Amino acid sequence: MTDPGGGAAPSGFAPLRVRDFRLLLAGLVMSSALMPLQFVTQIFWIQENVAAGAEIVLVGLIGSMRGIGALTFGLYGGALADRFDRRKLLIVTQSGGIALNLGIAAIMWLSDAGPLALTMFFLLTLLVSGTFAIDAPTRQAMVPDILGPRLLPAGISLNTAGMQIAMPVSLFASGLLVDSLGFAAAYALSGVGLFCEVVAVALMHYRPQPAAGRVPGRYGFRRTVEDVREGIRYTRSNPTVRWVIILMVVMMALGFPAVANLGPTWITTVVDVPFRYFGFIALTWGLGAFLASLTMTRFAAYRRKGLLLACGAGGFAVGFVIFAIPLVATAVIGNLVLGVSLATAQISSMTLVQLLVPNEVRGRVMSLLQLNMGIAQLLTLPIAAVAQATALEVVFPALAASVVVAVAAIITGQRRRLGRAGLAAASPA
Repeated sequence: MTDPGGGAAPSGFAPLRVRDFRLLLAGLVMSSALMPLQFVTQIFWIQENVAAGAEIVLVGLIGSMRGIGALTFGLYGGALADRFDRRKLLIVTQSGGIALNLGIAAIMWLSDAGPLALTMFFLLTLLVSGTFAIDAPTRQAMVPDILGPRLLPAGISLNTAGMQIAMPVSLFASGLLVDSLGFAAAYALSGVGLFCEVVAVALMHYRPQPAAGRVPGRYGFRRTVEDVREGIRYTRSNPTVRWVIILMVVMMALGFPAVANLGPTWITTVVDVPFRYFGFIALTWGLGAFLASLTMTRFAAYRRKGLLLACGAGGFAVGFVIFAIPLVATAVIGNLVLGVSLATAQISSMTLVQLLVPNEVRGRVMSLLQLNMGIAQLLTLPIAAVAQATALEVVFPALAASVVVAVAAIITGQRRRLGRAGLAAASPA
C-alpha cells in the first residue's frame, strides 16, 4: 500500500517512514516490554506458593495452559484475521487481555494458592493465551498491507526488534520487581503495556480492503472450519511454506519448553541463582535477540531467507546444548546464543511465509506458523512431569541432543529447498 522510496533496495529502517507501521510497532514495543515480567512472575508465584514436590509440574502446567489457548484459538484467530477488520480485531483482543491480566493479578493478591485459586489462575492463563493467539496472526497479516512487498522484510525485522528492544530490561528487572513489589503488583504492570497498545492501534488510519472471496452475512462455526481447512490445504500445496512450518514446529516443540518455560526454574534451582539475580542471566537472551533483530533489519534485503532460517535453527540447537550444562557461565552463553538464533529463525520464517502467501489466506497460514509456539507450550507439562519424576539435569541434556538430531535431519533433507527459499518469493515451490 505505502512504499516510500524509489526502485533501489530500501533502507532497513525505511518502514519507519510509514505512519501506520510506526503506530503498530510502538504498540507492539509497549506491550512486549512487559510480557517477560508476566511469565516470570507466574513461575515465581507457583514456586513460592505451592507444596514442595509439585512446583515443576505446576510450572509446566502454566506453559501447557498457554499452549492449549494458542492451539484452541490460533487457527480460529487466523480465520478471523482473514474475515474481519484486522485493526478492530486487535483492539478487541487486547482489551480482553487487559481484563484477564487484572484477574490473574487479583488472584495473586487475594489468594493463598489453594485448589480453587489455582484452578482460576490456570483458566485465566489459558484465556490470556487465547487472546494473543488471535492477536499474533492478525498483526502479522496487517504488515504486508501497510508496507507492501518491497518494505516487508525490513518491516518484519523491525517488528521483531521492537518485541526485543525492551526485553533485556524487562528480564533484568523481573526478579527485582517481584522481590520489591510482590507478585500481584509486578504482574499487574503488564496491563499497562496492553493499554498503550490499544491506544496506538486505535490511532492507526489503516482500513483493510475486503479480501477476495469474502462474503457478507453471518460468520458461524461451519464457515470458520471451512476457512481453516482452506488455509491448511494451501499450506499442504506449497512445499516451501510447509517445510518452513515443520522446521519451526520441530525446533520449538523439542527445545522451547525446556529453555524458556522451564528455564527460570533451571536457573534458580539447578544453577542455584537467587530470584534477585535471575535477571542478570536472563537478560542475555533478550540482548541476543535484540542484536540479531537489528542485524536482520540492517540486511533486510538479503534474499536467502531459507539459509538464514537453517542457520537460526542450527544455532538454537547449539545454544540448547550449551545451556544444558549446569553452570552460571554456560547459562549466560547459552541464553545469548538461544536469543540470537531464535530471533533469526523467527524473522526468517515469518518473512518467507508473508512473502509467499497471498493476502486472502495470509492470516490462516500465519496462524499455522504460530502453532509452533502453541505446541511447544502444550508439551511443557509432560516434559515437566518427566523432570519432576527424574530430574531437570536428566531431561535437559536429553532434549538438547534430540533437538540437534531433529534439526540436522530436516536441514539436510531439505537443504536445496531451504537454500532457494526467498530467491523467488513469487514461486510456490
